[in-house]
Amino acid sequence: MKKIGHILGGFLCLLLSLPLGFAAPTAQQVLLQRLGLLNSFSATFQQTVKDPSGKVITQGSGLLQLKRPNLFRLDNQSPQESLIVSDGKTLWFYDPFIEQVTANWLSEVISNTPFILISSNDQNIWQQYQVSQKGDTFTFTPKLKQNRLRQFNLEITAKGELKGFNAVEQDGQINLYQLKNISTKVLADSLFQFKLPQGVELDDQRK
Repeated sequence: MKKIGHILGGFLCLLLSLPLGFAAPTAQQVLLQRLGLLNSFSATFQQTVKDPSGKVITQGSGLLQLKRPNLFRLDNQSPQESLIVSDGKTLWFYDPFIEQVTANWLSEVISNTPFILISSNDQNIWQQYQVSQKGDTFTFTPKLKQNRLRQFNLEITAKGELKGFNAVEQDGQINLYQLKNISTKVLADSLFQFKLPQGVELDDQRK
C-alpha cells in the first residue's frame, strides 16, 4: 500500500508541477488560432446601424475583402458609396461624394478601427484589448477609456469561418455587419493597393 501511495503521490506532484503546460488557452489565443485559418476572405455584407434604443437609423450593403496580414478592403456600395483600404501600412478612406481621400498610418488608427484586427498579427495592437469568448462569439473591450468604441464583437467558428461582426460605440450606437456569399479563394495583393483617383483631394494625415 505504501508503494502505491508513493506512486500516486509522485504522480500528483508531477501534475501540480506542470500547471502552465496544461492550462486552458485564453480567449485571445483561441481567437488568434481561428483567425490564423482565415488567410484570404471575401463576402458581401448587409450593414445595419441602430441608435442606443435599438431603432434602425440606416441600412447599407457592400463587399468585404481581406488577406492576412494587414490587407483589408471594405467597399460600401449603398446607400452611399465609400471605400476603406488597408495596404498594410496606410489606411485609405475614399468618399466619392465629396471627392476626398484621407490617408492615415494604419498603426495610428487601428485602435479605433477594430475590424482591421481581423487581418492583423501585430501583438502590440492586440494587447490594447481585453478579449472574452462565448461560444463562437468573441468580444473585444478597449483597455483605453478614450477609445471611441465601447466594444467590438466578432463571430468566427473553430474552422475559421467568419460569420459577422458588430461595433458598439461609446454613445451606444451599434453597427452590425451580416456576411453572405462567403469565399476563401486567394485574393491578389493588387486589390489592396489604392490609387488616388484623378481630380480628388488628398488629406494626408501621415505626418
